[in-house]
Amino acid sequence: MQNALTMTGRQLYARLTDYVAPYRGTFALGLLGMMVLAATEPALPVLLKLMLDGTLVNQKHELVQLVPLAVIVFFAVRGVTSYLSIYVLNWVSGKLVMDLRVTMFDKLLTLPASYYADHASDNLVATVTFDASRTVHTATGAISVLARDTLTIIALLAWMLYLDWRSALLALLLIPMIILIMRLGNGQQQKSGRETEKTLDGMTQVLQESIRNHKVVKLYGGQQYQSQRFRNEVDRSHRSTMKQANAKAFIASLMQMAVGVVLAIAIYPATQQATTDGATAGSFVSLSMAMLLLIMPVKRITAIYMSRHQGLTAAGSVFSLLDQEIEQDAGTVAIGRTQGELHFEQVGFHCHPQAGAALEDFTLTLLPGETVALVDPVDSGKLILADLLPRFLQPDTGRILLDDQDLSTLTLTSLRANIALVSWEIRLFNDTVAANIAYGAMGRATEADIIAAMHAAHAAEFVRELPQGLQTVVGEKGVQLSNGQRLRITIARALLKNPPILILDETSSAPDLKPGQQEQAALVTLIQGRTTIIIAQHSSAVTEKADRIILLQHGRITAIGSHLKLLAKEETYAGLFRT
Repeated sequence: MQNALTMTGRQLYARLTDYVAPYRGTFALGLLGMMVLAATEPALPVLLKLMLDGTLVNQKHELVQLVPLAVIVFFAVRGVTSYLSIYVLNWVSGKLVMDLRVTMFDKLLTLPASYYADHASDNLVATVTFDASRTVHTATGAISVLARDTLTIIALLAWMLYLDWRSALLALLLIPMIILIMRLGNGQQQKSGRETEKTLDGMTQVLQESIRNHKVVKLYGGQQYQSQRFRNEVDRSHRSTMKQANAKAFIASLMQMAVGVVLAIAIYPATQQATTDGATAGSFVSLSMAMLLLIMPVKRITAIYMSRHQGLTAAGSVFSLLDQEIEQDAGTVAIGRTQGELHFEQVGFHCHPQAGAALEDFTLTLLPGETVALVDPVDSGKLILADLLPRFLQPDTGRILLDDQDLSTLTLTSLRANIALVSWEIRLFNDTVAANIAYGAMGRATEADIIAAMHAAHAAEFVRELPQGLQTVVGEKGVQLSNGQRLRITIARALLKNPPILILDETSSAPDLKPGQQEQAALVTLIQGRTTIIIAQHSSAVTEKADRIILLQHGRITAIGSHLKLLAKEETYAGLFRT
C-alpha cells in the first residue's frame, strides 16, 4: 500500500469515496442544487437585457408587467436551491467527518504500544479532531466549487458569445490572468502560513506546560517568566498573521487593477459594435454584467487549487493513521482462567537496535500466588517486563510461559483477561466512580459486585460522602479525588476483575503518590492469592511484603533475596533500601 503522506490529491480524495458511498444519494441531491444554482447565474444578465431592451427602449408594457414576476421567480429559485445545496452538502460533510473520526478512534484502539511511544498524544488528538475536519471540508468544498463554478463559467461564456463573440474571447483573458496573480502570491502565503502554524505550536506548548506544571510555576515564582514566554509567542503569531494579510491585500489590489484592464479591453469591441452595428444598450449592459460575474467563480476555483496543500497535508495525516498495522495477534489458544504460574526463559529485549539491552538473559519462575518485587533504580528492564507479560511488547529472544503455555500462542483477549495493572500513576477516566470501577469488559457487573470491590479496596467511606455517590463524575484523570482515593478506585477495579496475575507498578518518585495506611491495606487485600509482580524503584512498604526481591542492573539479575536487609549488603545498591 502506498504511503498516504506521498499520495497525490486525486488518490487521497478518491479514498473518500468509500465514506461517501452510504450518502451518495443525498450528496448527489446537494450537487444537483449547486448545478441549478450555477445555471441561474447567467439569468441576471439575461433579465437586464430583456428589461432594458424590452421595456425602456421598446416600451412593451406586457413585458414591463412580467419583469417583477421574473425577478421574484429568479431569486426564489436561487434561494431554494442555495438553501438545499448548502444544507445538504454540510449534512454530508458532517457525516463524513463523524465517520472518519469514529474510524480513526477505533483504529487507535487497535494499534500496538510502539505506535503510541513514537507519536505524541497531542498530535494524535489533533489528527482525529482537526485534520479529519479539514480533509473532508477541503474535499467537499473543492467538489462543490467545481460543480457550481465550472457550470457558471460555461453558462456565462455561452451568453457572452451569443452577445459578442469578440468580447467573450477577450474576456477569457481573465482566467489566466487571475491564475497568474494568485500563483504569484501563493508562495508568500504558504510561507507565512507555515510560520503561523509554528507560532501556534509554540503558543500551545507554552500553554500546555503552564497548565500541567502550574504547581512548579507558582512555587518557583515563574508567573512573570511564563507570561513573557507566552507574550513572545503571541507576538510572533501576530507578525506571521500580518505577513499573510499583507500578501492577501497585495493580491486583492493587483487583482482589481488587472480585472479593470482586462474588462476595459473586452468591453471595447462591444462599444464599437454599439456605435457601428447598432447593438442595443441592453446587450452592452448584459455583456458587462456577465464579465463581472465571471470574476468570482474563476477566483474560487483558483483559490481551491492554490489551497489544496493544506487539505492534502491533513488528508495525509488521516490516511497515514488509518493505514497503520494493527496490533498483531497470532495466538490461537483461548486459555481461560489460569493458575498464574509464570516462567521467563532467557528473555531479552532491546528498546532500539543501536542501544544496549534493556533486558538480557532474564530467567525466572513465579509460582501461583507468589509475590516478587523487581527493583531497578536506574534502568528500565523492570518496566519492559511489565509490558512483555500482557504482550504490549514482544521479546527479542527467549520466551514467557503461563501455565506452561507460550504467551505467543495465546489470544490477546484471553491472556489479558488474566492480568490486572495497578499503577501509582493513576489512570482514571472522566466518568462516574461506578464506571471507573466496572470498566470495559466489566461493564455488566452488578451494583452489589461493584460495592463489594469498593469495600475491599477501602473506598466505600469516601465514596459515600461524594455528592452522587457511585454516580459522581470524577473529572479528567480523577481530578475531583485525592491521590489516595484515585489509587483505591484503581485497586477496586482490579479487585472486581479478580485476575490470577497482578502487575503492581510503584515506580513513581512523586512523594504524594505513595500509598497511605488505607491504600496499603487495600493493596495487601489485592495481592493475596495472586501471582504478583511489583515494579519498584526502591524499597517501599509494599516491596517489603514480597516473597522475593530481585535486583536488576543493566537488564540482568544481580541479586535475589528474601528480605531487604540481605539485599542492602550489595555495594551497588547500598543506601537505596531502608533497613
